[in-house]
Amino acid sequence: MRSMGRMVTGLASVLLVSLAGAAPGWAQPRPLMRAVAMSGLIPSLVQQLAPIEVELPAGPTDISASKIKIVGLTWCGGDAAGGARALGVVYPEEAAAPAVNALAAADCDRALTAIAARLPISSAHAPWAVVVKIRATWKPWQLTLAMVDAAGVPSGANPAAALKGLGEFKSIATAGLQLLPPPADRYRFDIAIRFLPTTILAVLFPSGTVANPAASLAADPLLRAEMGSVPAGANLLADAQYGFINQLLRIYAPVYEVPLQIQGMNQPITVRKVVAAGGDNTMTLRGEIGYAGMSDNATMTAQGEDLRIATVTLDPVNAPDCNSSDMMARLQCEGQQLAATGSAGAIAAGLTNYYQGQPFHYSTGNRPLRFVLGDTEFAADLEALKSASHGATFSEAGRATIRRLGPSATR
Repeated sequence: MRSMGRMVTGLASVLLVSLAGAAPGWAQPRPLMRAVAMSGLIPSLVQQLAPIEVELPAGPTDISASKIKIVGLTWCGGDAAGGARALGVVYPEEAAAPAVNALAAADCDRALTAIAARLPISSAHAPWAVVVKIRATWKPWQLTLAMVDAAGVPSGANPAAALKGLGEFKSIATAGLQLLPPPADRYRFDIAIRFLPTTILAVLFPSGTVANPAASLAADPLLRAEMGSVPAGANLLADAQYGFINQLLRIYAPVYEVPLQIQGMNQPITVRKVVAAGGDNTMTLRGEIGYAGMSDNATMTAQGEDLRIATVTLDPVNAPDCNSSDMMARLQCEGQQLAATGSAGAIAAGLTNYYQGQPFHYSTGNRPLRFVLGDTEFAADLEALKSASHGATFSEAGRATIRRLGPSATR
């Protein structure tokens, strides 16, 4: 829907909060929302995680550097044991990262020694370089990265054997995360993760409300149906409970301006107190619309598999009581009612004509989601492509872009 998607920010996502415990009104038996990152998004998402700096453990090692960095992360897909595989290149911390990633998706099926033979050393000004195979696993509430194999550029300083035996080298908490931009940045969420062969499922809960999220990580009929109807070009699918959406509406869109000018009226149209509700292939938005000093209750309905706008109706917020015993007062009141009804009808007709047939989409617009993983801050944008409603759940499929912003302010 033209510009209407901007009334909720931060819903993408992927991506995807409560006070130290559950946020008031957000604790629910079901997840607040779920997001499925597809094969078109995951490689770029994984690349944005690099560089990863690793402080080596104290003790016997043949690696002269106390810190290393992993660059060129390349996604290799989920495995049969519920984990995920990736490749990366390890350099000493002081080395310069190559301008071009030396790895490609095709390398996932090649021998590490063959890949290592072409690693750039001179351009990185490094004494050595090692290609490593990394495995990611998740369990409540930690994402863990481990080295499972390594091969280095042939040289006397090759530390591949030590890196291969390094095991777990990075653990990222997925509980108590700050995911939403101000003014909701004080809230915290827990994220559960499941790796599948070609997708990653992330499920969002209010912080501290769920101990074992295993049941919510299973693919249910609704999720399978949503995945089966994703439009071409989409790389992210997200669904959210209407109750959670309404919390976000109250926080981010208490009042917003409708981009519509009615002939003969120069004042802007504003909307406030928006509440969303839905069913199967239907969604309703209700709120108060203000224009030219008047205020009406507004209702917008959207229908169909892509939730296209059907109608917009307006009713007076505080209709005057015209049952006065004074005939002149009653006639004056009825005249005012008639004028207000005519004005509301004209506005409703204009809004219906403007929006009718347009799909109702939640795009992030110029207010991307910002979130922190580990000690790094990221931004996520979503261009919505298809909306749907199933019972109490609203879903959106679209094209997401993830950007690494740098170290978080709380680092």
